Formats: sequence, structure tokens, C-alpha cells
Amino acid sequence: MSGVHGVTPLSPRQVFTVLCATFATAVYAFTWNSVTVALPHMQGRFSATTDQIAWVMISFIIGSAAMTASIGWVSDRFGRRPVFLWAIVGYMVTLVGCGAATTLEQEVAWRFVQGLFGAALLPLGQIIAVNAFPKERYVQATALWALGFVSANVFAPAAAGIIVEEFGWPWIFYLPIPVSAAVLAASWVLVPHAPKNERPMPWAGFLGLIVGVSFLQLMLARGERLDWFESTEIVIEAAVAVVGLYVFVVHSMGSRRPLFSRRLFVNPDFVTGQVFSFVVGGVMFLPVLLLPLMLQQVAGYSAADTGYLMLFRGVGSMLGLIAVSIIRGRGDPRLILLFGLAISAYATWSMSQWTVDVRPWDVMWTSFLHGLAAGPIFTPLNSLTLSRLKGRVQDQGFAFFYLNFDVGSAIGTAAIVGAQARLSQINHSVLAEHISPLREALHGAHLSGPWSLSETSGLAALEGAVSRQAAMIAYNDCFLIVSLALAAMVPMILLFRYRRPARARG
Repeated sequence: MSGVHGVTPLSPRQVFTVLCATFATAVYAFTWNSVTVALPHMQGRFSATTDQIAWVMISFIIGSAAMTASIGWVSDRFGRRPVFLWAIVGYMVTLVGCGAATTLEQEVAWRFVQGLFGAALLPLGQIIAVNAFPKERYVQATALWALGFVSANVFAPAAAGIIVEEFGWPWIFYLPIPVSAAVLAASWVLVPHAPKNERPMPWAGFLGLIVGVSFLQLMLARGERLDWFESTEIVIEAAVAVVGLYVFVVHSMGSRRPLFSRRLFVNPDFVTGQVFSFVVGGVMFLPVLLLPLMLQQVAGYSAADTGYLMLFRGVGSMLGLIAVSIIRGRGDPRLILLFGLAISAYATWSMSQWTVDVRPWDVMWTSFLHGLAAGPIFTPLNSLTLSRLKGRVQDQGFAFFYLNFDVGSAIGTAAIVGAQARLSQINHSVLAEHISPLREALHGAHLSGPWSLSETSGLAALEGAVSRQAAMIAYNDCFLIVSLALAAMVPMILLFRYRRPARARG
């Protein structure tokens, strides 16, 4: 029976089903954003270096990539409802494991498993939310789901800062458990069954891709520490990565049932979009990783203050998505993409000019611009890349797009963390060359007392100052790399084809 103006009224069950899917996705988003604020405290707890603690993020992304590549097959094979319920259960278990981990190795292992289960909550949550409402209310269902997802992204950093300061970093994993349990109970009752499609899994291509990407990631993350190809471990990891990716490519080109349809790659817009997806995934979110480390370890901000400052990125993201939704379809999406890349590159370039005395206002407005750029980048990029795909190829196109994004994120994270560690060492060596008793400038009155070269405490103070400056310069260089990578993508926008929609005849 139709309601007002022919719109089908909603039942309480439909509304609560959407809320279940929304809260499941929100828990995933909260954990993802909270960990970045807690990384410096986790680093101290595990006595880890910057490149080592980055594996808390990298392992999560690798696990997410593995599930993203197979979620379509897993959902078809076992059913959407059982997979969604088991994903919630698995995610709850990993929350306990991550919070209780006593070594970095345990934390990394639990985060990998968390990525496996968590990656399923995002696409399945959206599908469940959309299918809960009638077709004429699809947009409303998507908006409600997106509101929960974006809200969790917005408020997670500030909440995480308070949690870390008041209770300790393990509680960013413990506190979401009651919410997850409530979502699980409600989903058990509300989420409907969906038909299965027991299609065969192209295991050769899938395993080749996952093994190749994982070992490539391991090589990039450990290469700087082990002096690259001077190490037997790095040589072995590189060889396994090449073999795995070779198997994936050969299987994709020659198999009757490839992991991803070959028809995807005859679409030039799709191919161009994958280059964008990989690069944007590799650099767009690096400031989210680098900022908490820099602010707490170099600039001296607390975890709570860091969370509040990063809140502005979330506010910018929400406003950017609202603005894009208003202007969407009214102009060339390539111009919107250009705008997003330009303001993101400018914000990151501004970060590359900071000093160790960076002001809160500098962090606030650059973070806001980064968030504001997210909508103008991802919405038109998604449209330009995937809008021309039809039928089942469209599902595979979405899966490959987000898989490519995850792979780019993992590789970009490993590369930039390795670069930061290397640049810090180089900068420290260069700066330390200027600290010598033979330099007259170091014997002035301003260096007496705590800065005295004749006292052990003075030398320790100078070493700390040199280390801070070296680390800050390294962060500046990393932000500059991100800015240049984003700017380099601007000319490639011209490779996308765009046709203006035909005007309706009236």
C-alpha cells in the first residue's frame, strides 16, 4: 500500500535493519580512525620504531585487500546474512585480541585478521541497508548508511584522543565491543536471507594476487632496515612477489574464469581510473598516519589535543560530500576532480613548510582542506571510472577498484614510512656535523647552562633538539612527496572521456 505521494511507507523492521547495517559499518570506521591517534602510545608500549609500528596499519590494509578481492565470491557461496553475522563475530574477537596484545607481533597479527573481517562489513553493510528499503527509497537508505559511516569518521579521532588519555590505548578496541554485540543480536533477528550463487572460485588468480601483494608489501616495509637487495630476505621476498603477481596476470589473461573479467580492461576510463585509484590510495591518507606521530612525538601535543585537531578533517569531509551531492550532475566531473586534487596538494604542500613549533591553527585549516578534498576526489573518480560498466562486470569493477585502492594504501604507507625513517637518519647526520666544540657559535652565552657542551646533560639536550629537527625535516619532505604525487595526477584527468548528458526533450 502506497503512502503520501505514492511513496511506500516504512515499517519499523526496515528502519532498524538499516540502523543495524549502519552501526556495523560505523564500528569499523571508528576503529580505523582511532588507531591512527593511538599509534604513538602503542609505539611506546611495544618499544617499536616508526617503521615497525606502521605495520599496525599495514597489516590491517593487507587483510582488507584480501577480503575485498574475495568478498563477492564468499557472499555468493555462503550467503550474505551468514557472512555478515560471522564478520561481526570475528570483528568482536579481534577487538579483544588487539586490546590484549602484549607484543608488536601479536598486535600486527590481530590487526591482519581484523582487516579480513572488517572489510566485509563495509560492502555488505551498504548492500543490506539499500535492500532494506523499497526501490524508490534507495537514495534515502544510502544517505542514512553514509551518515553513520561519515559521522564515525568525523568524531573518532577526538573520541580516541580522550580515550587514550583517560583509559589507555587498549580501550579504543574494548569500548566498541558492547556496540558490536548489540548490532550482532539485532542483525540476527532483522537481516534477511539472500539467495546463494555457488560459483567456482578462481583460486590460482586469487592466491597469486594476495601472495604477490603481501610479499611486495613486506619487501617495501623491511627494505630500508635490511639494506634492500644486500639482504637475502629482501631478495626472497621480491622473488615471491614477482612470481605471485606473474601467476595473477597469466591467470587473468588466459583462464576461462579469471578473478576479474578481461572486459574490464578494454574500457579506457576504467584503466585510467585504476591508475588514479592506486596513486590516490597510496598518498591521500598518508597525512592521517603521519600527523598523529608528528604532532605527539615532535611537536609535543597530547593524544587528546591531536584528536581534537584531526576532528577538522572529518568536518571537512562531511562538508565536501554534501557539496558534491548538491552539484553532482550539473557539470563536468573532471573539473570537480581537478578541484579536489588541487586543494589537497596545496594543503599537503603547506604542511611541508611547518616547523617543530607548528601552531594548532595550521593543523586545523590544512586538515580541514584535506577532508574537504575527499568528496571532490572520490565521487567524480568513482563516476568516471565505473559509470559505464554494466551487469556483473560492474560488480567486479567495484571490487577491483577498491582492491586497487587498498593495495595502493598499503604500498604507499610502507614506502612513506621507510622514506621518513631514512630521511630522519640523513638529516640527523647532516645536522650533527655542525655540533662541535670547535665552532665558535656554540660557545655563546645562549648555550650555557642546560645547553653546555662541557656537560653531559647539555649534550643530551642538544641531541634531543637535533633529533627533533631531523625528524621534522623528514616529515616536511614526506608531505612534499605527497603533494607532488597529487599534483602529478592533474594532467591525467584529460585521459578520462566525458559526455554531457543529453537534454530531455519536452
